[in-house]
Amino acid sequence: MELGTKIRVVCIGDSITEGFGLGEDPSVYYPALLQEFLGEDYAVFNEGVTCSCVTMMEADDGRTCGLPYVLQPEYDEALSLAGDIYIIMLGTNDAQDGMHDTEDIQDPYNNLISYEPLFETFYQYIIDGVKSAAPNALIYLVTPIPVRNCIWRKHQEHYLLQLLPHIRALAEANHVQLVDLHDEFLKLDEEELDSLYQEDGLHPNASGAFLIASTLAYVLGNRAY
Repeated sequence: MELGTKIRVVCIGDSITEGFGLGEDPSVYYPALLQEFLGEDYAVFNEGVTCSCVTMMEADDGRTCGLPYVLQPEYDEALSLAGDIYIIMLGTNDAQDGMHDTEDIQDPYNNLISYEPLFETFYQYIIDGVKSAAPNALIYLVTPIPVRNCIWRKHQEHYLLQLLPHIRALAEANHVQLVDLHDEFLKLDEEELDSLYQEDGLHPNASGAFLIASTLAYVLGNRAY
């Protein structure tokens, strides 16, 4: 089947989408697994950017805070694809306070949770960009997977819990489907949940990526395009 006749699925996200820590074989990254689940009628594109965030603020000295997804070339690529389906999973890197791993030193440029009141505004900008580039596309907003006992002190589950209501509210306000991966992961018992993570307690391992892909495939497969 020619690419032009396939249903284009564009995966927007951070390192969890890009496949951080899973090795050099992209077949175990969640977008590639999603491709396998969906089959040859679909073309799935991985537009994840490690360390990227929803927040797009400048500090008083003009320096950019964090790594805003919208400033990365992958965002432009995602829009230029004019996809039929967009899966947006961002927020993990916004749920951090910039604290040093061992010392009580805070990097103000990565204290992204301090901009939580503006999170919806920044996220809406991404959604609006997708709507403008692909007016007829189906959009899925995906809540990030839980932060476990992360080796990086700055990443905290309680910060992520502050952001989840914003993502859920955005899905409702934009009349798009929410995929609550966060809650899906938390259905598991503690031992089973921890078995889905790499040693850093932040990124999914191959089993975790499989669960992400299978959950999304189920949702996409049960909504006729």
